[in-house]
Amino acid sequence: MSKSQSVMPVFSVDDFLFGHDLMDDPDQKSYFDKESNSLHLFKCQKKSVHPVCPYCGEEATRTNGWERRTCQLFPIHGFSVFLHIRQRRFKCANPHCSHYTFTLETPGFKAYQHRSDSLNIALFALSIFFSDTALSLFSRQFGLQVSRESIRNLLSHVEIKDEPDIDAIGVDDVCLKKGQTYYTVIYDAHDHHLLALLQGRDGRELTEWLKKHPKIKVVARDRASAYASAISKVLPDCAQVADRFHLLDNLLEYLHKMIQNEVPGTIFVEKDKILDHEPKKEWLPIRYDPALLDSLHYDDTPPVDENGKKILFIDKSASRNQKQYQRQAESRKKKYQKVKAIRQAYFNKESPKKKDLQERFRISNATLDKYLSMSEEEVEKLLEITPYKKQDTPVNPYLNRIYKMLKDNVDPPLIFAYILHQGYQGSQISLENHIKAIKENNFGGKVSKVWNVEKHYSETIDTIKSNAILRYVTIKDREKMKYTKVAVYYSKIKIKYPIVEECENIWNEFYKILMGNDPNKIDEFIKKEKETKIHKFVEGLKKDIAAIKHAISSAISSGFVEGGNDRYKLVKRTMFGRAGQKRLFDKTYAISIIMRTGIKASELIEKWIHEDGRIKKEMPVF
Repeated sequence: MSKSQSVMPVFSVDDFLFGHDLMDDPDQKSYFDKESNSLHLFKCQKKSVHPVCPYCGEEATRTNGWERRTCQLFPIHGFSVFLHIRQRRFKCANPHCSHYTFTLETPGFKAYQHRSDSLNIALFALSIFFSDTALSLFSRQFGLQVSRESIRNLLSHVEIKDEPDIDAIGVDDVCLKKGQTYYTVIYDAHDHHLLALLQGRDGRELTEWLKKHPKIKVVARDRASAYASAISKVLPDCAQVADRFHLLDNLLEYLHKMIQNEVPGTIFVEKDKILDHEPKKEWLPIRYDPALLDSLHYDDTPPVDENGKKILFIDKSASRNQKQYQRQAESRKKKYQKVKAIRQAYFNKESPKKKDLQERFRISNATLDKYLSMSEEEVEKLLEITPYKKQDTPVNPYLNRIYKMLKDNVDPPLIFAYILHQGYQGSQISLENHIKAIKENNFGGKVSKVWNVEKHYSETIDTIKSNAILRYVTIKDREKMKYTKVAVYYSKIKIKYPIVEECENIWNEFYKILMGNDPNKIDEFIKKEKETKIHKFVEGLKKDIAAIKHAISSAISSGFVEGGNDRYKLVKRTMFGRAGQKRLFDKTYAISIIMRTGIKASELIEKWIHEDGRIKKEMPVF
């Protein structure tokens, strides 16, 4: 080790964990509680030479006994750890002090707290990114006992620092509940952290906030007139920067209407020719993504129940709901009743002579002997369908898969596609009949006659949505849509529908001006397009021309505002949209400070951690 390297002094583990102010309690030994899976440590304060009263600042010279407090520490291997501290109590030497006695506070263990300072800091850091309930449940999994109310209270100790000398900000509106509750958000344009969350979006709260921050020179905002009026009223010399994203979005709305009015919602192309009318649809098998079919895994092993017993199911290709099966069922019922009547007449001595029974029921002697020799179980089986050996067909190896998929509530069309995907080469009609029959015979219900097909356009026809055309017109990198149908037929679409090329020219020109560095070109654009189909958009540009020119010439944009809004939405969803304005601001502020400025979570509650809580508490004067 070189001499330039620092050398750590020798220290004990206790000094490292608990500080130099604590030592082992001679009256109590540490122990592990198996019932609660918790470790209990016992410490006491070392003698202090100059204990000072926290209420009046007077040194104390006389002790007044001890008192015990318990604090939770970081868990160890999933076990809760509790530190029991025996603290010394002193008598204040100041006769005019409001408190006769006081307890000497232990460094690292804030007064009135049931957790160590380091544990509180860790919980606070996690609570910024978790909901209170989620963090409370999560903490229990590794041995930390903390309620959601305790976690919630930590956020109230965040120190909010106003910045009256801020010179550049971003302003936008966000919602708590869409259509009901809206807020105005303000961000620092330099490091992008949240500055304020104001009630409403009509500009009144913003006006009051701006009056307290007169040094602002630049404001990046959206195109809301309420914000523009508030800024102009309070800070007339401030440069307002319009949001380029909203400008492009506004133009996009007009281009969408232009295309919507003159281009069909769906364009049909057949043999490189754009059709004038929608073609007729054909009945075709339902199509499924091959990736979905690959994700299914069923084999031909026999199905079993929850006890592992093989399930016997009806695997015939004909439905038992057919009239043929209904006639057969009625015939079996009549035969059953006839056999029961013959047996009853013979065994009850109503007709003891077989010859009389043969004449009465018109059966042969061999048939009569057969009926009389049957057991009761065999008689009852007359009502059941006689199971015959199934003929060997190509669908047989897939019957168990079909049953198991139906048992798992897989749709029959998907089963059909999956069996074909698995390599079935037999008759598709036979496969359809088996799927339909197994479902109806074993699970009930009826399957539609057209269950396996749906109407599609012919495979020779390509369809293109008008929204896809607009996306191709406005996309920055067309290589991303290189292999789409729009890209393939775009030249033909422009010839068929000239409005598409007109929209393309308008978009490209405005985008180039907005992303350029010559603000005067916007005047030329306004003059050129004031009589066109986007004249209303142009009128809006003229009303906000100063802010738009600043958007072109200024290095500041509203991109950081949208990023801040995303953080706000994340916090809102984490809190299930039920947080009040103050708590919502505190949490979003803490996240933005940590993420954008590099400040540690401990610094946000540093003031609370280091202040003596006993000073704040009002005590009676004796």
